[in-house]
Amino acid sequence: MGRNQQLYQYLYQTITTQIFNGTFIYGQEFPSQREICQRYNAGITTVRKVMKLLAEEGYIRTAQGQPSVVTYCTSKEALAGFLVQSREEITDAYKGLGLLMPILYREGAKRCNESELCLFDNILNTISEQMELPDHYQLSNAFFTALLRPLKNQLIIDLELDSENYLHIPYIPFPGIDDPFATTVERTKTWFNKAIFQIKHKQFDDFYAGTSRLYCDSGERVDNYLYALGKYTGSKSQKNEDIHWFRIKGHSELYARLAMTIVRRIVAGEFDNEQYLPSIPKLMEEYRITKNTARRAVNLLNSLGFAQTIDKKGSVITPEGETVFTSELNWADPVIQERLSFFLEALQILTLTVRNCASSIFFIPDGLGHSLESRLHTAPENRISPLSFQLLMNTFIQLLPYQSLKNIFRQLDDLLILGHYMQAIDKSFYPDYSEMALAMDVVVTALKAQRIDSLPDAFSNAFTLVYQNVCLVFSKFHSGSILDMSKNLA
Repeated sequence: MGRNQQLYQYLYQTITTQIFNGTFIYGQEFPSQREICQRYNAGITTVRKVMKLLAEEGYIRTAQGQPSVVTYCTSKEALAGFLVQSREEITDAYKGLGLLMPILYREGAKRCNESELCLFDNILNTISEQMELPDHYQLSNAFFTALLRPLKNQLIIDLELDSENYLHIPYIPFPGIDDPFATTVERTKTWFNKAIFQIKHKQFDDFYAGTSRLYCDSGERVDNYLYALGKYTGSKSQKNEDIHWFRIKGHSELYARLAMTIVRRIVAGEFDNEQYLPSIPKLMEEYRITKNTARRAVNLLNSLGFAQTIDKKGSVITPEGETVFTSELNWADPVIQERLSFFLEALQILTLTVRNCASSIFFIPDGLGHSLESRLHTAPENRISPLSFQLLMNTFIQLLPYQSLKNIFRQLDDLLILGHYMQAIDKSFYPDYSEMALAMDVVVTALKAQRIDSLPDAFSNAFTLVYQNVCLVFSKFHSGSILDMSKNLA
């Protein structure tokens, strides 16, 4: 499944969800193709496909030279019921993103130059008494998107755009229920004035605290609103652990994600008593995929050194500590460049946000520290171990209390498999592994001692060292634009 197909499916799902929840209502003018491209950061070809399907299925009506119109019609009770069913998922997303996004806003603020500051002033000057509520949303979205651009990380921009679309909850009027996002021009202007002042005067911690409160307060208002709607509809929130709204999958092919899933199974010890990976037919049956996808996943595992396919026998699992990259890479290949760029961007997000996200951990399962310790001891010396990093990542994700964060970091993890290309770099370019090993031991010690308060610093130090070491390897390994890329992200 190619990336265009995935983005096409993601965009279709997002828009139909917004139709079902009342973001787009019957008789309303539907956004133009250009507006859809900008709102969802999608190409025109993808948007045209989606709009054609929306029209064929009766959600919108299109006519040559005229605006499209929403034709899906249902009762406001049905719209409210759809929202109420998502209450638990939406509340979880507010809490998870409230840990993730303010950190990224703060880091973006630190890197703002005069052009960004000038843009913020222009946004402030745009606020007027004639503004409608949607205009307030637009200004806020423009502000936060511009704030993140100095990080030069496309995945962060995707995350911001996706969260804007997902967390925008439409107001469905019922007696006695107020709009949770209702505001005034004065309140909007006051908030922007304070935020821009803090950025200009480098009061970044104060700015971070303000954006954190914004997420917290908004989440509480939305939850109260959805609770009130539930009294009118009789609907109940439905637990959904498989959240599809984040679009990192659009940057990772299906076969690569399958390969990452198999790596996780290897790291978790599922195949400890097995010599071979599941066969191609078994993978097809288990994951409901085509033969081509299964073969490409196995080929990627071969090229990354996790397996070795033997003719007429199957794919042998490479023992831990003996992972060897078996293929020659053309580092100037645009595909390799793009994949490594996504790897570095995913690692940057992890490094910036891991401390804050780990602060939400409140439970450590018995035996987790001992399990991690025993598997880490198989790590090779004197270079960054992909399997060691994967063990650390799996443990971190397992401990997170919010499904939204688990979802985001699992998708980042799908891109982190691309970092295994680094094994093609000669080990002489790698730093001493001892400091990294000590950092991982600190994580193990905290887990074994059930020291939840020590986990934020422990995880943060370990992942930061990984990121610094990766950038150091690239800086030593003269590879053109890869070198430039790692410098931009450091």
